[in-house]
Formats: sequence, C-alpha cells, structure tokens
Amino acid sequence: MTRARPIAHNLWIVDGPAVRWFTMPFPTRMTIARLADGGLFVHSPIELTAEVREAVAALGIPRYLVSPNKIHHLFWAEWQDAYQDALSFSPPGLGKKRPDLVFHGELGDRPESAWAQDIDQMIFQGSRVLDEVVFFHRSSHTVIFGDLVENFDPRSLSWFHRALARFGKVLAPHGQTPIDYRWSFRTRHAEARESLWKLLDWQPRRIIMCHGIPVEENALPFIESAFAWLGKGG
Repeated sequence: MTRARPIAHNLWIVDGPAVRWFTMPFPTRMTIARLADGGLFVHSPIELTAEVREAVAALGIPRYLVSPNKIHHLFWAEWQDAYQDALSFSPPGLGKKRPDLVFHGELGDRPESAWAQDIDQMIFQGSRVLDEVVFFHRSSHTVIFGDLVENFDPRSLSWFHRALARFGKVLAPHGQTPIDYRWSFRTRHAEARESLWKLLDWQPRRIIMCHGIPVEENALPFIESAFAWLGKGG
C-alpha cells in the first residue's frame, strides 16, 4: 500500500514503483513539504496512481511541482492534468527537452519567493551534461537530492544488480555520486567544490534522495564521504 512516510514535521516521502534504466531497477521517490501557507511543494512527482492521489490528498493541495534535473519528467504530464492549479517549475534544460509541458518558470540558484521561507535551493555546478537543483528543507535541516547522490538498498537488488550498484558507487550504506555522473565533472572539480561547500554550510542533519535509502542521522559525514571524489581543493 502506498503511503506518505513522515521524515520530519511537514515533510514526507512517497515511494513509487521502480523504473528500468539499462536493466537497472531504479526505485522512484517523491518528497512532499507542507509550506507555511498550507500548500504542498512536490519534488520529483512519481507515477500518479489512485493510491498516490489518496496519499497526497491526506496531506493537502499541491501548489508547486519541481524536478531536480532534466531526466526527472516521466510522470509530469499526468500531474499537470490532475492538478491544474499547481505551478510547475523546470530545472535547467527540461523546458527545451519537454516543450509539450507548461512551466511557470525555471529553477535557479535562489528559491522562489513562494517557498523561500521553508526551502532553500542551489544549482550544483560543474557538470557538463546535467545541472541538478539541490533543495534544503530549512526547519528539519534536510537536503533533498535527485541523482547527485544515490544509495541503493542491496536487499532490493539481484546479485547482478548489486554488483552493478557497487561498481557504480551507489550501494548503501556507502552511496555516492554515480560513477557515470561524476565523469561529467571532469576538469570542473573546482566549481563543484564551491557548490559542495555551500551545501555543507547548510549544516544538514538528514538526506533524502530519489533513488535509495534516506540518511536520517550523521548527514554531514555521509555527504563528505559521498563527494570525496572531488578532492580537498585549495
């Protein structure tokens, strides 16, 4: 049964079915935050089944739909059809990739005024192929990742896919930036380190990611380990 799992006050995750990417089963997850005005901020909407709609309705009314990066868009059209009063915000690149969708604006390095009181955000710089918007739920000190950090549950994988996840550096409890994604940062580690320092300045206590086991304590050492591939820098 699909349900909204509370992570902190006014913050929930809802897990959806896995989707296949080059045979690898990627678990899907959306994060929902209730804002100060009572509206819902929905991060990376999952497949909108009847059970998911029921779980969302128990929390409130979606006001804002956001995606962390341009590859998180599979279920966007059905959410726009179902919640026509909700405003959609695209990450860099998604508007051009999906011209069939309607977006109110493009996400940047600063939060929109509509959720700035509750949620901060930044674009993690340095990748040549995929700009990810990282969010930070202020009151719970929770960082929300899309694909920048993954932490696959080994219990959910076959022996073959566990081996792939281990090779890809995304097997829990030692999840990191996927190895193929980190290659896109080659020669640009200095830019990425600046984003990492900003992320660490948030002083996160928890981590939610779209793919894998959330980190509910000791978030700072986990993040430092997950991004150790960037080096120390100057």
